[in-house]
Amino acid sequence: MEKNYEVVFDEVVKDKFQKLITSNNNREIIKRWFDELEFKGPSAGKLLDNHVWLYELKNKHPPLRLYYYFHRSSNNIIIFEIEMKTNPKKQRETIGKIRYQLSKFLNLFW
Repeated sequence: MEKNYEVVFDEVVKDKFQKLITSNNNREIIKRWFDELEFKGPSAGKLLDNHVWLYELKNKHPPLRLYYYFHRSSNNIIIFEIEMKTNPKKQRETIGKIRYQLSKFLNLFW
């Protein structure tokens, strides 16, 4: 199959991926996520915020969450954060932080 979308992330997220893939189970989960994102694009995850088009992919065991944005003009999936879910408060804080980063990111392109 041919890739339809390009997955992009920065060095900070790359370091987090490096730490997470030390476990073989996590490696398979992340590989599956990348495959889904490359082929399905934004429809691979759940839409969290339609104002800034923030999406989420999640796994239950281990409790991993991946937050990303679909940039339509370049057909890129931009990964903003990956984290282990520990509690709902931390998740709300992370989503708020990503919304802020994403709004700054979008102002650069508008």
